[in-house]
Amino acid sequence: MQYQIQQFLPLIEQALQEMPVPETPASLYDPVRYFMKLPGKRIRPVFVLQALELFREPRPEDAKTALCTELFHNFSLVHDDIMDKADLRRGFQTVHKKWNEPTAILSGDALLVMAYDALMHAELRDLRPLLKSFNEMALAVCEGQQLDMDFSEQSRVSMSEYLDMIDRKTAALIAFSFGLGGFLGEASEEDNLILQQFGMAMGRCFQLRDDYLDLFGDEKITGKKRGGDIGNFKLSHPVLESMNDPDAGTFLAMWNNKSIDADLRLKAILNWMEDAGIPERCNAFLNQEMNAGISLLARVKNKNQEAANRIIFLCRELAFREK
Repeated sequence: MQYQIQQFLPLIEQALQEMPVPETPASLYDPVRYFMKLPGKRIRPVFVLQALELFREPRPEDAKTALCTELFHNFSLVHDDIMDKADLRRGFQTVHKKWNEPTAILSGDALLVMAYDALMHAELRDLRPLLKSFNEMALAVCEGQQLDMDFSEQSRVSMSEYLDMIDRKTAALIAFSFGLGGFLGEASEEDNLILQQFGMAMGRCFQLRDDYLDLFGDEKITGKKRGGDIGNFKLSHPVLESMNDPDAGTFLAMWNNKSIDADLRLKAILNWMEDAGIPERCNAFLNQEMNAGISLLARVKNKNQEAANRIIFLCRELAFREK
């Protein structure tokens, strides 16, 4: 990841500093500035510049365009925090807690408009295909969020339904990020489609790893207590793998038991999952998805192979991270 930090993050941070944010009304724009300054990896605009590097050297103006992915991501997080009634984001107060819900809604809306404005920096002869791609992504993210909320009221969903949900909610923006790099690099329509498919595969892998770490991560490394998804009765990937296990009856009896002490329920479920080999099955599925995604990148024509290797290295690091 060192290369990306040295080559791309300075471009992205400079673009952020130069991004015009009005002073008034302060009640609207102070929350925007606050949220954009929260610590983060800026990984989506990095993906844009990485994909662009397959075709040509990224320039400062490209970083200004790439910011649309970070701005859209932050718009979605501000609104997600309201829906989830979350008090903290990256260890800091969420916007609706620091200010109030109406202010958070409006500030989130402002971030979305600013994302469109950043997109206008793209030096393309025809912006319409890019705008269409952005709008398709934005709707997919909204659909994914709604499906995720719908699932919270259901006792069972299929694995294919779950994967479709995370493809929309999480992976669609990462797919667009790689596709945006293709647009800026004037990739062929075929190569641009491949880049978006690759991004979709990587986004799915990143979410699968999130699901895994919530249940099986080392608390000393993740900094979070294991099993939050179990405590919230969330139908994550390991939970759905457990529901498909030959001994699913035993699992479901523990899963649906709301009368037992929460900590005892969590411990019993985690012990059962580990005995049933659920962590290994989740890792095997992640490996399968990762390898399928990487095979797509090989199909992009006339690319900078060193840049492709760096993309694969970073995506593997993220997909098999420990926190």
